[in-house]
Amino acid sequence: MANSTVRGCSLPGTPDWFSAHLHTSTSRLEVGRQFSQVQACFSCRYGLLARKPSTRLRKRVGVCAASIGILPSEESFPSATKPPAHDVIIIGGGIAGFATALALHRLGVKSTVMEQSEELRVAGSAIGIWSNAWRALETLGVANSLRNQFIKLSGLELLRDDGSVIKSLNLSEGSRDIELRGLERKALVEALRKPLPDDQVVYGSRVVSVKQLEGGYTEVQCEGGQTMQTKVLIGCDGVGSVVAKWMNMKEPCYAGYVATRGIAEYPDGHNLGDRARQILGSGVRAGFVPMNANKAYWFVVFNSSGEKLTNVDLVRKEALDYVRLWPTMITEAINRSPPETLSRKRLADRWMWPVGGPPLYQGGVTLAGDAMHPMTPNLGQGGCCALEDAVVLARSLSKVLVTTDPPAAAWATRSQAQEMQEIELALRSYTEERWRRMLPLAIRSNITGAVLQIDNDFVCSVRNMIISSFVTVDRFLDHTNYDCGSLY
Repeated sequence: MANSTVRGCSLPGTPDWFSAHLHTSTSRLEVGRQFSQVQACFSCRYGLLARKPSTRLRKRVGVCAASIGILPSEESFPSATKPPAHDVIIIGGGIAGFATALALHRLGVKSTVMEQSEELRVAGSAIGIWSNAWRALETLGVANSLRNQFIKLSGLELLRDDGSVIKSLNLSEGSRDIELRGLERKALVEALRKPLPDDQVVYGSRVVSVKQLEGGYTEVQCEGGQTMQTKVLIGCDGVGSVVAKWMNMKEPCYAGYVATRGIAEYPDGHNLGDRARQILGSGVRAGFVPMNANKAYWFVVFNSSGEKLTNVDLVRKEALDYVRLWPTMITEAINRSPPETLSRKRLADRWMWPVGGPPLYQGGVTLAGDAMHPMTPNLGQGGCCALEDAVVLARSLSKVLVTTDPPAAAWATRSQAQEMQEIELALRSYTEERWRRMLPLAIRSNITGAVLQIDNDFVCSVRNMIISSFVTVDRFLDHTNYDCGSLY
């Protein structure tokens, strides 16, 4: 952001692109277009959207506009005029939000990401990215930069709590080579955010309500009273989604267990190889995933009534208490984790039933990521499926939203009603494709968790024998073969 000056008039906090274009453009029409954008920027930044601008702001902006011939005088700033509706507003600047914005950006569709945090939100420890998600990341154009930072894992070992092996799987032994890497969530979010233009992300914007308007557009209201209108609203705001609540989605159902996660640091390197490991106990399990030569992701999952615990020292102690007699690689990892990487979360899910519940889209409103399909992490697919959502949703919307400037003649003459009808058809196509993928996957993940969290020693021994005899790469990991397709 910079202070833009036009013929001696200073506009504080305007985007750098406005200053550059304002001083280089010789077209009054172009300047007028840029001015309308900065008017919207002022409105959003200072809480003035859909409200009458203050006299002071009207004078400061009006005088500068008049001085370059956009408005005849300072008092001609239109008090009742609202900025045009956005094409797409995305609520939430996490994996789903930025991936969706990036997919749309690659297709030439403009979107605005509204994130309630004051800066890029990189909370959380790490995430496992499987083959299906790598295909989506390749489509988004960020896969290789991430591959350069994190190692490809060669296999997966399932162990008993005494360290003995139940089953060892080589990820290359199935019908298709499977790619699995443990990524820092921060690195993934930054990679998705970096290609986006700065003016497409608005931080410090907490959406508190949603309203559908006559004609089909949607209005969102932010904390502080400012409002924005949009043709398409995509809720990517996580498990507690404001948009999902407006759509009358049920609260996610608690699965009966809690996960504590962290990232262990090894300044001098570790000798733990390139295989992910999961240790199965009775009502407790733990996992360990090498990420690179100096970091490893770990988790401890335990049955619990779901009480909250926020003190970081107590969170660490609780995790250690559950695995204190287990292999030292997991206890050492817990002790090596900086406090800021630790997280503790109740695990819950909600299944995407196509009938018998609220529709998965309403007008121009839909969801993506955890906001649409919160699922248990037992298959490691929550974030992976959010990346799939982004590709499928952007592909559907690009067929009906303007991707050229000026727009094609056929689109330029569409009525608002025609445009919204086409948008609804696009969202219908998106949700139909996604529920067919997500419903069986969420059910499978839930059942897998129930089996892995069994707290009866005898039943656990039977479970382990079945795993040893029947689990193969093709049977256990076939869901990672899914391909969400290209953007086109």
